[in-house]
Formats: sequence, C-alpha cells, structure tokens
Amino acid sequence: MQEDQIYRKCIACNQLTPRSQLVKITKNKTTGEIKINPDSKFFGRSAYICKNDECINNAFKKGKLFKILHISQDDTLKEKIRAVLAK
Repeated sequence: MQEDQIYRKCIACNQLTPRSQLVKITKNKTTGEIKINPDSKFFGRSAYICKNDECINNAFKKGKLFKILHISQDDTLKEKIRAVLAK
C-alpha cells in the first residue's frame, strides 16, 4: 500500500482499496438525497463499493447498502450506479 493514497473498505467484499477505484454513494445529511460519486462539498453518510458487478450485486443483497445509508429500499439505485460506471 502506498502511503499517499487514501484507502476505503468496500461494503461488499471488505477489501481495502484506493478510494479512486471505488464508487462512493452518499446520503445528504440535510436533504436525504442520494448521490453517486459526489464532490467533496456533499456531506452525509457514505458507503464505498468496488467498480465490478459482483460487488455491486453483493452490496444490494439483504439490503446491505440500504442499512448502511439508513434509507428505504430503492430498486432504481442499482441501475443508477451501473449507469455511472458505464460512462
């Protein structure tokens, strides 16, 4: 591990990975809005997921992502994450 990189843990596979290689999903503290890969001015509860289908699918199993972000189940969120990765 390089000292100058910031590492975060994927909620699906529990691997420490450089933050730049993960998808960040954040629930805004005040509005409750869910944002994928927000800028640094967006504060709230966050979760990180590896940029692969297996981890994305595992993050949605048993509502893991929804529990971490303290939100109700949203079936469109998985498609939104995949759309961001496809870009």
